[in-house]
Amino acid sequence: MINILNEKYIMNNNLEIPKVGLGTYKLTNELEGVELIKAAITAGYRLIDTAKVYENHKIIARAIKECDVKRKDLFITSKIWNKDHKYEDAKLAIDTILNELELDYIDLILVHWPTKYRNECYKALEEAVEEGKVKSIGVSNYQKHHIEELISICKIKPVINQIELHPALRNQEVVNTCKKHNILVESWGTMIRGKCFEIEQIKKLALKYNKSEPQICLRWAYQNGYVIIPKTSKPSRVVENTMIYDFQLNDEDIDLINSINEFRDGPDPDNFNF
Repeated sequence: MINILNEKYIMNNNLEIPKVGLGTYKLTNELEGVELIKAAITAGYRLIDTAKVYENHKIIARAIKECDVKRKDLFITSKIWNKDHKYEDAKLAIDTILNELELDYIDLILVHWPTKYRNECYKALEEAVEEGKVKSIGVSNYQKHHIEELISICKIKPVINQIELHPALRNQEVVNTCKKHNILVESWGTMIRGKCFEIEQIKKLALKYNKSEPQICLRWAYQNGYVIIPKTSKPSRVVENTMIYDFQLNDEDIDLINSINEFRDGPDPDNFNF
């Protein structure tokens, strides 16, 4: 049986990242969170995506300790929240993340949103790589102009840009910019935060392939070469979200998806939390 959880991309620093991971946004109940993460790791997930603002680092730390999996086989991503983007605050936030996750290093840390202090935050991340605290660094919610600016000043190129990306927000300009600079694209909100059930084109494809609407969205992102981090609060969905290897969207299906009127479900990166 094909297991997409074993598949990886090679980042621009020659390190690997799993193509599929577990998103943990809103996973704040300790008992439920620990059990869900353990179920995901048992199912084969190795990428776990979190953030300082999610307030679940300690839940993830406990789940990891209770699983029989080697640290080197896990890929942990976190993000530095907006209020900590000034240089000294970012340095402190990196150490706090390490302490809360009870890890010697983090595989990937991202600048969570492109605030006005984003470049100070990124400088702190570059230093964290040099200090061995972080293996890879990247950004989240960066638009084309944010990426171009960063590329012009950074010492270490971002390996990834995690953006709102789904069949109703194809975000092609940002995707093309990332490809131009050999930066991987990671999709958040891939299932449109539940709104996929309301979109006729997605419902039609779900019926055609006898799949759920979330699976259609995940297949679309996977087929486009994006890292995907579906989140769920239900252990049964942990496996279901990976069952997207046995069908392929054809050109006609892609044209149908491209006919969806685009809309942003999350905040506008150019006008958020400055």
